Amino acid sequence: MASADKFKLALDDSRTLMLGAQVLLGFQMQLPFQPGFGPLSEVEHGISLAALALMVLAVGLLIAPSAFHRMAGGGASTRVEYLIAQVSSLTIAPFGLALSLDLALVANKVGGVRPAVVACAAGIVITLGAWLSPWLFSRGHPASTAEVSMGKANTAQRIDFALTEARVVLPGVQALLGFQMLIVFTEAFARLPEEVRIVHGLALAFIALAAAVLMAPAALHRIVYRGEDAPDFPEIAGYLLLAATALLAAGLSLDLYVVVSAITGTAALAIGMALASGAVLVLLWGVWPACLRLRSARPPGAVAHGDRP
Repeated sequence: MASADKFKLALDDSRTLMLGAQVLLGFQMQLPFQPGFGPLSEVEHGISLAALALMVLAVGLLIAPSAFHRMAGGGASTRVEYLIAQVSSLTIAPFGLALSLDLALVANKVGGVRPAVVACAAGIVITLGAWLSPWLFSRGHPASTAEVSMGKANTAQRIDFALTEARVVLPGVQALLGFQMLIVFTEAFARLPEEVRIVHGLALAFIALAAAVLMAPAALHRIVYRGEDAPDFPEIAGYLLLAATALLAAGLSLDLYVVVSAITGTAALAIGMALASGAVLVLLWGVWPACLRLRSARPPGAVAHGDRP
């Protein structure tokens, strides 16, 4: 299979995980505003917080390869394809554990502690088993280590990659936006302090802007460029996708403050978790891709300051 085709397939594979992760994240952000959440115990509130933090981490990991790919020029690369595979593997643990914790909350609400423990254990075994079992069949099929230059992809392929990456993130962002809009019409939201409700409004604005910016490349390509393979379009689309990740990071961090405030009522904890999530997302979507970009741009055989020869 050609490198460009393999890379496109890797993007399509990541789309499946991304939508599920962001929809589950939306559920976890909406859960504290449901009427049945208030009577839950402090332990259950803690489990909800843990699941929420794990899903923010999972979403952050899944978007990181796209940020690196945009910084690297948007061409086909075995390096980026390998990064997508590694990040998908890393995402399995937080995704599976968060899903298992959510199953435990639901089972406890339905049948009590024992069903909750069984549901959590079954969730861990089933999800991790289903996702890790392919590794058992990968023996004897070593991954290719040959690097394909970013510049090898033609303009049509680079445009296709950019539009696909937007489609990877956009459905989940739209679902998350829908969940967060519904929160405004709940009684629990009306009881929040005014400053917390204002923060939620800001978060909604950031996420709505992220969704609009993610839709912009397709509209730009169709309306301005008439669907033609314009050489300057991939770079413009890359800037738009990077801007969307920045807006999404701001929206998620602000909404985490709102959700933690609704769960705990403790401003200090809410601010701490919002700042921590913002730092993690900046690290995954900005600092890490930039470092990978600098390393990949280093001339062969060059030794950076501080590196071992």
